[in-house]
Amino acid sequence: MDGSRPVYRRLILPWAWAMSRYHRMALEGGPPPSGPCIYVTLHGAGYLVLDLVLAGYLLQWKGFYERGEPHTPLRVVANRSRIERVLPGLPRLKELVGIIGVEEEDCLAVLERGEQLLVTPGGTREAQPSRDFYRLRWEGRFGFARLALMTGVPIVPLAVVGGARAYPGFRLGKLSFWSPLPLPVRLRVALGEPISVERRPGSARDPAVLKPIQELAWRRTQALYDGLRGKA
Repeated sequence: MDGSRPVYRRLILPWAWAMSRYHRMALEGGPPPSGPCIYVTLHGAGYLVLDLVLAGYLLQWKGFYERGEPHTPLRVVANRSRIERVLPGLPRLKELVGIIGVEEEDCLAVLERGEQLLVTPGGTREAQPSRDFYRLRWEGRFGFARLALMTGVPIVPLAVVGGARAYPGFRLGKLSFWSPLPLPVRLRVALGEPISVERRPGSARDPAVLKPIQELAWRRTQALYDGLRGKA
């Protein structure tokens, strides 16, 4: 995400500014880290996880766009969806708003450039309309902990509540359908304390090292979600 590019200044950043006001967004906790880090959160709602894209605006682009403050580029990590097969322009749109694929080498390259990652460890298992939408499903997902061990960057819990109401959906068999038009629902965003991770690339494949980091991040992130929902 390069704010100096015309497509950002003339299109994406004005859109994000307008949508953040439409959803009455404000950040609780923080401030966001100024260097590379890995935000971990629930998979967002809708086809383009726009609630997470807007959270990214709040974390790094709001101060830059509205007040000219320094910022750190942020990328949202997301797997390819089935809908991309019928909408050929969607991959390019995802790239423009800062969404990248899940390949480990691409994620490492982002962190090594000094940029930030926003990761949803639960992935598509969380990307379904359900009564317990805000329950993290990270069982067996250690990729973000492995990236932290390989680079030594902190893991930062992040919670975004309201997307499931702003982009309501329903399930039909194994398929999920989401509204493409956002309802005027407030999106609440909370940032937890960073979790320091010592750089230990030689231990990045060791389950005994990965599991405690993953479990701590899960507990802290789930607590953020529970706290935000308690305020709703």
